[in-house]
Order: sequence, then structure tokens, then C-alpha cells
Amino acid sequence: MRNDFHLEIRRLFALTIACLFIGLLTSNVLVVLLLGSLLYIIWTLFQIRQLENWLRNSRLSSIPDASGIWGNIFDSLSREKKRQLREKKRYKKVINRVETMTASLNDAIILLDADHTITWLNKSSRTMLALKKADVGSPITNLIRNPIFVSYLAQDDHELPLILPSNNNIEQRLEYRINYFGNNEVLLIVRDVTRLYRLEQMRKDFVANVSHELRTPLTVIGGYLETMNDYHSLEESWKKPLEQMQQQAKRMTVLINDLTMLSKLETEELNKAPISVPVRPLLEMIINEARTISDKKEQTVELECTTDFNILGNDRELHSAFSNLIMNAIRYSPAKKNIIVKASHNFTGGADVKVIDKGIGIEQHHIHRLTERFYRVDSSRSIETGGTGLGLAIVKHILVRHDARLNISSRINQGSTFSAIFPKERIEN
Repeated sequence: MRNDFHLEIRRLFALTIACLFIGLLTSNVLVVLLLGSLLYIIWTLFQIRQLENWLRNSRLSSIPDASGIWGNIFDSLSREKKRQLREKKRYKKVINRVETMTASLNDAIILLDADHTITWLNKSSRTMLALKKADVGSPITNLIRNPIFVSYLAQDDHELPLILPSNNNIEQRLEYRINYFGNNEVLLIVRDVTRLYRLEQMRKDFVANVSHELRTPLTVIGGYLETMNDYHSLEESWKKPLEQMQQQAKRMTVLINDLTMLSKLETEELNKAPISVPVRPLLEMIINEARTISDKKEQTVELECTTDFNILGNDRELHSAFSNLIMNAIRYSPAKKNIIVKASHNFTGGADVKVIDKGIGIEQHHIHRLTERFYRVDSSRSIETGGTGLGLAIVKHILVRHDARLNISSRINQGSTFSAIFPKERIEN
């Protein structure tokens, strides 16, 4: 490029010298210089015109033939165009491969821009959601008009997927997942979860039905055991077995009650008109109820409530959640180890209800599984304390129904903290 530029300078210099020489011979130096300049301008304009025609034509075979700096410009543009064509072919292959891969997926995949307008969709989205290629460029909310989906799309938190009935088949269930990428663009993945949904419904129905069916025979068995245990003429050798049978019957009754409550939490909707529940009196009542157990273990349960506030929700469910947390702390803490129940506002404007114990603690790899049904860190200790393994699962479901969450932190030999964290929308001061 530099040599061509020097060649162009030399060419211009030679033209100037020639014009001066001719001008001196004809005694019209200025006129000849003007004519020479005009000739150079015309030649330059001709090259520009060639460049414009070539750029419009965009065919590599029609590249203009020129020398000097213009020849170098044409060659550089030609090389760049060849490179762009190679990149274009490579990108086209990649796009075709991606489209082939996504076309083979059973999940519907839709790309949305920042305004939730469809920019691309795969083949499955046309069959699963009845979308068409012509829908590209249309807002997704014009095509999927379910108010729940529109609200879910507008919110900021999409950690949990949304499950809705299909518009085409009321028996079909579709799971919507939203992921963000690029410049606030959206990747919407829709999956058919009908089979999993039916299995979950079967599980819920099974638990509810079994709990209901077991309650009556267990009540009869418990009644007969209590009657037999009241006979004074009963032989001494039968008293201990009868007491053990009564204990196990009571344990099964507690288990069935927990299963029934968990089933109701999963299937029933939360009261649409929540009441304002004062937190301090509720916690004081639960602590008084728990003293029969804590006094036996020489434990004290202290309440720290710096400010009075209310929670909008269901008083019975909140009583059950806080009671489970406090009773767990008492059961699983060694004797003479005190428990602290702390209720306070948090920095987000919401509120926390914390149950802090000084027990043996929980290893970190157990914490994320504590809210699973029947999960036990130590089966022998759970049986010893009479736990059913459903308490924290019940707490989790109740908190989710109140837009709250359960946070668990623990250190071995230092204790554990169970925090029920409520959003500001659920708090009344």
C-alpha cells in the first residue's frame, strides 16, 4: 500500500512537471496546469465510478482493472469480500446445523428480543404451540394469551418454571422455562410434562387416599389397645407389649396427620382473603405449648421480638410452620441447651422469623435435602425423638404458599439456624 501511494505521488508529480513544461513552451502555464488537474480529477472520478459499480454489482469476477493505489484498493476490497463470503458460508453451515438439531428436539424453542417479539422458532413450537413461521416478528403475548403466562413473562424472577394446560388439549401440561442471554434477549423453552404431571397427581392422590383409609382402622386399633390396657386383671407380661403397641399406634397417627396436612397443602389453594396474623402472640403461644417438652430436657426457649408486626396469611398454617421449627429445635438439641426464637424486620422491608439452637449441627451436604419428605440425617436419632421426617417438608410448603422461603445455616458442634423469610408484601407494621 505504501509503495502504491508513493507511485501515485510520483505519477502526480510527473503530470505536474509535464504540464509545467508544456505550459512554458506554449506560454500558458496556468491554463495547462488547470487542464492537467482537471484530467487527474476526471481519472480519479472514473476510478470512483468503477468502484461504485463494482460494489453495487458485488461479483468478484467483475473487479475493475486498475494500477497504483486504486489497483491496491480494489485488490484489498476483493480479498475482504472473499473473506466475508467464506465467513458467510461458514455461518450458514452453523445455522443450518443448529436448525437441524433444534428441529429434531421434542421441546419447543423460541427466541424473543427484549420486547418479547418472536425472532426465531423451531419446528416443535409449531406443533406444540400451534405457531407458524409467519408469527416471527409478532409479540409472543399476542399468540400465548394466558394471563398467568403474560404475568410470568413480565416478572423478574424466572428461577422456577411455569406449568400450564395446553391451549389445544386441556389434558396436556406444558412447562415454560425462561433464560436470558445477549442484550436482554429471551430463550423460551416449552416442554411437554404431561406424564410427569400425571405421575405427581397420582402420587398426591395415593398419599391422600392411603392417609384417609388408614385413619379409621388405626383409630379402632388404638381404641382397643387403650381399652385392653385399662383392664386391671391384665397379666403383667402383656402390659409392656401393649404400651409399645400404643406408642407405635400414636406414632402412626402423627405420621398420618402429617401426610394428610402435606396432601392438603399440595392440593388446596391458599385462602384468597388472607388475614393479618400478629407474630408475637403467635410465637408466645407456640413456646408455651412447647414447654412441656423443653422443661423435661431442662431447656429454655427465649423469644426476641424487637418490633411488633403482622403477617398476611393463614393463621393455622403459620402456627404449624413455626411450631414445627421450634419443636424440631427442642427435639434435636441436647439437654440444657437453650433455643432462641427471633422475629425482626430485614433490610428488604420484609421480616424474618429465626429459630436458633445450640445443638450438634448439620453437615453441609445434608442441608439442601432437609425439606425432602422422609429425609433423615440420622435415622436412629429421628426414631428416638419421634420425628416423622415430614416436618420441614410441611414448613417449606406453607412458606411457599405465603411467598416466603426457608433458609438453613448450620455448623457442626455450634448449632443451626432455621430462618423463615417473608417478603415485604406479606408484612403489616
